[in-house]
Amino acid sequence: AAKYGDEKGRIPQIHQLEDICCGLYNAGLFTQMEWHVLETLDWVIGYPTADFFSQLIVLEEGDDQVVTHMAAYLCEIALYHRDFVSTRPTVMARSSLDLARVILGRAEVKNEEDWDRMENATWIALLRHCQSPSPTLVRKYSTAGYSGVSQRLARFTAEQNAIAHRATGPATHRAKTINRYMGNIYSTSQKGHNVQHVHDYPTPPITPYCNCWMGSQSLPRMPRLPPNDAICDRYYGFGTAS
Repeated sequence: AAKYGDEKGRIPQIHQLEDICCGLYNAGLFTQMEWHVLETLDWVIGYPTADFFSQLIVLEEGDDQVVTHMAAYLCEIALYHRDFVSTRPTVMARSSLDLARVILGRAEVKNEEDWDRMENATWIALLRHCQSPSPTLVRKYSTAGYSGVSQRLARFTAEQNAIAHRATGPATHRAKTINRYMGNIYSTSQKGHNVQHVHDYPTPPITPYCNCWMGSQSLPRMPRLPPNDAICDRYYGFGTAS
């Protein structure tokens, strides 16, 4: 169902299947097998995918073809990661389209009050996984038929990495947008002093030393026992010097 958008020009015909099977199955047997598969599936051979819902959202919001191609690229990147196995197609469609608009610097149309925690988490997970897409997908979406969106995504990730490593300087509009979406997802309890941030993700708090809890007091030392001649003779064969 995730491949509905692909071209169907290479689907073999029944006579080609006969040749592939060296004549072991005739056309009637192939038809019988197809009927058996359809009966087993109770004729449920389709399912609304993220592409289907993306098309509906694009018609409603009026996004252009470049945004559509970028969203399709992000959805196909998600197929490589188990984080999105249980993600609903509606959530994937909304998250991928909104992230595509941010990547391309287009106007935002989403209302943050209408988004729940799952949609924000999906948005951030897509942003994280688009840092290292599959080389096969990069080649596929680098063509003019897909508006070269893989190169656009590569430039966007390079820009975000440069901003993350930059010590000073004003943040761009897209960087501010990303920081706003990531504000409440991965935050942890922080200490009073400054905590370093890497790639816009707050690091966990530093484990405190024991002095933080004991103050300036030092632990009492255990008293040292004087050497015992009898014990030394028993275990080592010599006593202490008198």
